[in-house]
Order: sequence, then C-alpha cells, then structure tokens
Amino acid sequence: MKTPRGARALGAAALAVVVPLVSATAAVPAAANPVISSIAPDPSVQRGADGAFHVYASSDDWSDGAGYRLIPHFRSFDLVEWEYVGDAFTTRPTWASAGSFLWAPDVHVTDAGAVMYYTTGGQAPCIGMATAPGIEGPWTHGAAPIVCFGADEPYQDLDPMDPEVVWTEGGPVMLMGNFEGIHAVPMNAAGTALDGDPVLVAGTGVEAPAVVSREGTTHLFTSAGLCCDGERSQYRVLGGRADDVMGPYTDRQRRPLVQGPDAPLPGDVILEGDDDWVGPGHVDVTTDDAGQDWMLYHAAPRGSAVLPGGLQRRYMMLDRLDWIDGWPVVGDGTPSSTRPADPVVTLPVRLTAVGGAALRPDRDGQVLDASVRMDSTGSAYSGELRASITGPSKQRVGLPIVVGDQQAQSVPAVVAAGQDVTRALTFRPTAPLSPGRYELVVSVGDAGGPVRELAVFGLEVAPDGSLSMGSGALGSATLGSLGG
Repeated sequence: MKTPRGARALGAAALAVVVPLVSATAAVPAAANPVISSIAPDPSVQRGADGAFHVYASSDDWSDGAGYRLIPHFRSFDLVEWEYVGDAFTTRPTWASAGSFLWAPDVHVTDAGAVMYYTTGGQAPCIGMATAPGIEGPWTHGAAPIVCFGADEPYQDLDPMDPEVVWTEGGPVMLMGNFEGIHAVPMNAAGTALDGDPVLVAGTGVEAPAVVSREGTTHLFTSAGLCCDGERSQYRVLGGRADDVMGPYTDRQRRPLVQGPDAPLPGDVILEGDDDWVGPGHVDVTTDDAGQDWMLYHAAPRGSAVLPGGLQRRYMMLDRLDWIDGWPVVGDGTPSSTRPADPVVTLPVRLTAVGGAALRPDRDGQVLDASVRMDSTGSAYSGELRASITGPSKQRVGLPIVVGDQQAQSVPAVVAAGQDVTRALTFRPTAPLSPGRYELVVSVGDAGGPVRELAVFGLEVAPDGSLSMGSGALGSATLGSLGG
C-alpha cells in the first residue's frame, strides 16, 4: 500500500510497448531492471518445493483488456525471468465489504502448506488470511477477517493495512500500519488471530513494514512518502534495527523509529529515486543459493512514471542487498538499471529465449515460431520442452509443438555437458490468436516431471493479425520496452 487510506488511486501497468511487425525480435540484455514490467506492486516472495521463486503482488487492472487481477502470481527459477502464472483468487472474500480490494499480500511457507495475509484497503480496511497446500496455490479465503478498522480494545487504534507476519520462537507476530504508525501484535500459534497487546514500533509517516532477521538482529524496513505522485513521488525505503521483533528500533544515528509528531522522520535511507527511477519502495527480501540476499521492490521509470490515464507505473525491481557493519546497503542507494551480477541459483539446465517470434499462416490455420537456447550448467541434461500461452482471457493453456506433420505436447530436450544447443520450435495455437497481449512460455523439465527452467516471450497481436514483440508483455521486460 502506498497512499493514505481512502486516498489511494488504483494503479495500472504499462505493458511492453511494441512496434507492429510481422516478425519481431526482442533482445534481452543481461541483468536488466525491471524484472517484471506487468504491474507488480508490493511484491511478496517465497520459494516453493518446485525450487522456483513465487511472487504475489497487489491487485490491479493492467490496462491490457484482461480486466482486474486479484493478487497476480508470478514464477521464476532464477529471480530474473518471470512468468505470469495467473491470479491467486477469482473472487473476493465473502466477508469483504462492497468495493474492497486485495492489496499488499504477505506470503509464507508453513508446515501445513502456505498462508497469505492481505488487506482489503478502503476507508475501513480489514486484514484477511488465505491458505493453500503450497506456495503455488490454489488459495482459499478464510471465513472471517483477522482484524478490521474500528476493532474493539485493545486493537481500536490499529490501522489494518500492509500486513507483515514474522514467526518467532514465541510465536507469530503481525506488523501492520499505513502512515498512522506501525504496530506489532502477537498472534496465536496458528497465526489465525491476534493474541496480545499491540506495540508501536515505528511512528507516523511510514508504512509497508518488512522484517529480516540476520545474525540475531531484527531489521525493519519501511516505506515513506507517496508512491503514486507521478514524477514528484518521494517514495523511498527506510530502515532500522532492534534486538527483538517487538522493538525498540533505532537507526544508525541511534534515533528511535518512534518519535514525537514534530521530530524529523527517523530511519536510514536504504533506497530512493534517481534520474532513472521514481518512488522505489514496499520491499521484500529473498536469498539465492550462494547465500546472497536480494531486495525485491517496485518503482516507476523516470519520464514515464504515469500512464495516460493518470495512474502510476510500478514495475518489479531486483537489486543486491549487502550487510556492511551489520546494516543493510543496496548499491549506491538508488535502483539499478543494469545490475553488476545476477543471483546465483543452482539449476540443472538453463533456458533462454533467442531472438523473437513470428506468427504466420499455414494450411491448418496459424503457427507461431520461436527459438530457445539450452545451456548445460555442468552435467549433461536430458528432459523435454513444453510450451504454454496466456492471453487476454488470463487463462494459461498448453501450446502444442509441431513436429513434422504431427503435434506433440512435449519434445525431447538434450544438452551435453559443458555445451549449449539452440532449438527452433513451431507451435500451433488451438485457435487463431485474437488481438491483444500474450505471454509465450517455453519450459524445460524432466520427462514427465516438473518444470526446471523457463524462457518468456512477450507478444502483441494487432487487429490486422500482425505480431509484435515486447519481452515479457505479461512478465519480464527489457529496459528498452519502457516507453509509451
């Protein structure tokens, strides 16, 4: 959540802007931000049993003709290239008031599966909870909210926005707050209800709490300023630390994060905008296989921060998070456009989109051509390639692969140790692609087994049937696709 309650404008994303071509090429530079150019504000990330990283983001209308998305779900095997999986929900919870939204998801993997906390926003927000067998979903809303605005004592002063739950040795603790102060409240052992007195851990002027424990110290990240003020946005990430999740928190200058209303806003500035990016904020943190931490957050491109309809663009960004003298540091304190290096993730094989795609007619209707490169990551790999496509319907469907005069749901994929191989593939949609934006995902996995890696192509079909490319029209983006 990035604006005061009742004043927030609904966001929308600029999907990759493209030039109409019959065949188009999208060159994807290495280590480029953003990593998701579909709108993905307030990202929350967890790694699943499938080895993939899963991000859930605030609901919004992406202005792509597909309508409102209820907590969009993205997946990546390397933290850099992301596919849009679908929406976590098809409906709002039955207890939510009319006009409610689902914002600021906070997801966790548990012994029983997975849990998601979210806020319904609006003038009288509530925090709800959903559960799933695993981080991949499917998700089921809880029968009742955990807490709502205007609750009875001792919760009457809470602002139920931006939930962040931390599991501690004493049980789970929920942090919440939207500029009126961030409170930490103990929960019951199941994390299904508040169960203790709230403690103010950060004063007014900040929101979007995120907690990271490192070497026995608890670090609290918050966001300050308005996210959605166009080019003038001063949204930024602040930080402080404490010996306990309940505080008290202080910054490097030993200023408490809870101060009087007339005191300067406390907290170390971890990340702020620059000449290229506007309003970075609402962070989450994950760790790669080398033990390196990475910060995920959203930001808008400078010079194109606002969509034609007046809404803020918010893409998902990824930058390295280091710890220097026990304090968090992100590069030079501003978002990167090209990172010095990408996360280290152990994969049995790498899969990369090569060039672009071409849509052409054939005797049976229409086919789509694209190429991918498989790279050995050390050992030889043998598996199979599969494909799917997601379009304006928001439904992901399998895409048959043309092999000679036949069609197959998968084709063998083999790469020798230390080698790479490029495969030119032809796909046959089950029906001609109607005008709109699409995401073509080619994946590689064990024969008959789970996906291990994926490559993403963003496509747009024009009304005249021509195809144009924008890397990741529903997922990853290149820096060159940010205009429009």
